[in-house]
Amino acid sequence: MPNPDLLKEPALLVDPVPSPDPMGEAGAGKLAVTFGRFVRHKVGMSALCVLFVVILTAIFLPMLWPYDHAEITPDLSQSPSLAHPMGTDTLGRDLLALVLRGMQQSLLIAFSVTIIASLIGVVLGVVAGYFGSLVDATVMRAVDLVLTLPTLALAAFLGSLVAGRGVSWLGLAMVLGSLMWTSVARLVRGVVLSLRELAFVDAARVMGASSTRIMFRHLVPNVSDHIVVAGTLMFGVAILAESSLSFLGFGVQPPDTSLGLLVANAQSAVLTRPWLFYFPGLLIITIVLSVNYVGEGLREAFNPKSAPDNPLTTPRRTARSRRTGTREKQAQASQPAALLTVRDLSVRFGPQTAVKPINLEIKSGEVLALVGESGSGKSLTGLSVVGLLPTNAVGTGSVVFAGNELTDLSFEQWREYRGRRIAMILQDPSTTLNPVLTIATQFADSMRLTSAVNRTEARRRAAELMESVAIKDAQARLDQYPHQLSGGMRQRVAIALAMVHDPDLIIADEPTTALDVTVQAQVMATLAMARERTGAAMLFITHDLALVAGIADRVAVMYQGDIVEEQDVFSLFDNPRSEYTRKLLSLAPRISTDSSVERP
Repeated sequence: MPNPDLLKEPALLVDPVPSPDPMGEAGAGKLAVTFGRFVRHKVGMSALCVLFVVILTAIFLPMLWPYDHAEITPDLSQSPSLAHPMGTDTLGRDLLALVLRGMQQSLLIAFSVTIIASLIGVVLGVVAGYFGSLVDATVMRAVDLVLTLPTLALAAFLGSLVAGRGVSWLGLAMVLGSLMWTSVARLVRGVVLSLRELAFVDAARVMGASSTRIMFRHLVPNVSDHIVVAGTLMFGVAILAESSLSFLGFGVQPPDTSLGLLVANAQSAVLTRPWLFYFPGLLIITIVLSVNYVGEGLREAFNPKSAPDNPLTTPRRTARSRRTGTREKQAQASQPAALLTVRDLSVRFGPQTAVKPINLEIKSGEVLALVGESGSGKSLTGLSVVGLLPTNAVGTGSVVFAGNELTDLSFEQWREYRGRRIAMILQDPSTTLNPVLTIATQFADSMRLTSAVNRTEARRRAAELMESVAIKDAQARLDQYPHQLSGGMRQRVAIALAMVHDPDLIIADEPTTALDVTVQAQVMATLAMARERTGAAMLFITHDLALVAGIADRVAVMYQGDIVEEQDVFSLFDNPRSEYTRKLLSLAPRISTDSSVERP
């Protein structure tokens, strides 16, 4: 008979709840959380105040100042005085009026260029990084092409087409934006290339999210801090580029002006009339530094891991709503006896065969454990079932789910199964969840894949699911980020997410590998509850036979890409047929009941 200690269901343990925080706000939204982080960034807030003063000055002071930027006075090249605080230029125009007009134009153009270039760069960068292959090559060749264009020469050509007339600020911003997006695109692409292989992206695919949603809901928020930094650097470059283009005749033209153009025109007079150069130059430095420090504050505000814990997201004790019963799934009369049938499935990486042709079958409501050492092909088998093999892997064979062949499905066809009818729980709970989205947001995203659900209903259902997997104070946990939870708590959240759509099949890929023994018991108990609640069949992948004994109905043992033995759990523990299975059983920890054993 199997060891009774192995077959005993693990006791349910619950993570301790942190002490109440009087500042906690369970219902705080993400914008409030982000704003709270930014407010605590003292340098960023100071820079924002300076920037506001500059913007308000540029908007309202020209209405009160007696001189217009195009007005010529009899005071030629006058140094700063009470009448003209910043002096006048060689034509007698008041420099303060010119600077105020220059601030309006420079701020408008720089902000517009930053927004246009960032939008183009983010869209092309995330598309190239996510899809890779031909799409990536096409976008990167476009980047190379734009980088080879001589910006100033192109601007000079455009300036010759509108000589003497100039262009509007919007036209200038569009030209600069179309030439400056490449740095953002290359940065975003590089980060997305590394992120697309992480478990939380696979988890989003398994939940049935579309490519567009994965890119802009899951990947772009993870690149937001990089985008903010790139955008703030681009702002300063845009002011300098505008001054160069205006000097060449394409852009702001006299009698209109900009800060960059004022500095460019005053270079020759820096020794004789320094006020013409230093006043607009100091304003450019002030604006650029303010924007850069505001960007630094935003970078930390948007990235929850780079900022101190926000008191708005600290959990507080709330009344726990208790479930009055559990739902049972109604079996479909048309569903075949075998929910999942795998025939001659194999996986190759070039000439190397990672999984030899194997056959598996899982009936409705049954738990099949796939056991083997690391590198035996267990995880590849699970990924094959949901069509998530690595891009350099070649899979062959047949996978039939509920009577439907799953091989060669398109991405959109796969969305009908992933997350909805087939759920997957991945190995590492620290990477399965999106690190920059709150738990509530990730539940809401999953729920909205199949139906329109408002925020209140999504939150209620999420709290109900979290309570069903023994997470205390679920309402408070919903407003936390993954890094604020323990490893066991994160894995229970991942299990609750897998239950959102009451799937017919749950694939648990070594869900306890990254956890200690005590937390493993909690997670195994949670899996048992999930199976009981949903009535789903389960493919449980592990290398630990001690875990298998407490949850599985049947066991398939895998070695070097092949299934060497498959039996029901009792028969396998009683009478293992394979030598490899016997070796695995010999490694399972056992509690000796022999009273004759000498104790130290």
